[in-house]
Amino acid sequence: MKDIKNIQLGAPIEYNYLGIKRRSNIIRRHVSLKNKYFLDIGCGNGAQTIDLLRYAKGCIAIDVEKERLEVFQWQLRKRGIRNCKIRMMNAMNLYFLNKTFDTIFCIETLEHIKEQEKALNEMYRVLKDNGDLVLSVPNRWWIFETHGANLPLLSWNRVPFFSWLPKKIHDKYAYARTYTKKEIVDLVYRAGFRNIRTEFMMPPLDRLENKFLQNFFRHIIFFIRKNPIKNFWSFNIYICSKREFREPKSG
Repeated sequence: MKDIKNIQLGAPIEYNYLGIKRRSNIIRRHVSLKNKYFLDIGCGNGAQTIDLLRYAKGCIAIDVEKERLEVFQWQLRKRGIRNCKIRMMNAMNLYFLNKTFDTIFCIETLEHIKEQEKALNEMYRVLKDNGDLVLSVPNRWWIFETHGANLPLLSWNRVPFFSWLPKKIHDKYAYARTYTKKEIVDLVYRAGFRNIRTEFMMPPLDRLENKFLQNFFRHIIFFIRKNPIKNFWSFNIYICSKREFREPKSG
């Protein structure tokens, strides 16, 4: 999968957003964090990290943006949290020993990493045998362009169904990748991960400012959450396990 032309960094989720709790609940159905030490890649301001940290022994959180890490550090001091270390680091070059972490989280970050295959190989390297990688990535079949695009003559860059266009056209203008299930499964499989499980996360509509509309659409979405159209929700979550050894490459 080639890098897209206009790839940009994403914006962190706000601390009071519903999406944080809902994502944590989905993750905890598949991964136990009790007495575990995890790595959070692309932690941003730490909103999701701190929520997950409540169930774990400790963590290291990394990001490439200094300002967001400073916000995160302030939040840790404010809350008296001492079992989380913050590092400014790129996912394509993880400065950790092999098999360091019990679990790795990469929440809505992979789509912004220029060399995603290299990053996934690094995640595999620093994850312990039988550990889990949890990925959350934009679903290609969501009706809106999740991260926006540099579209000519259009001031609003989250055009409906833009991500459904042929990949060559989408990647020319989009600010981040979107993925089909097959694309992400192929990526993590090539990196060595197995036992790949999929969850669909409905849009929590946190960014919808009108509270009446927000509550109205949330009730509709949550009511139909078990409907087959869940395949069109905005984010897919993948839980991938590391085998004790890589299968030999053919040829």
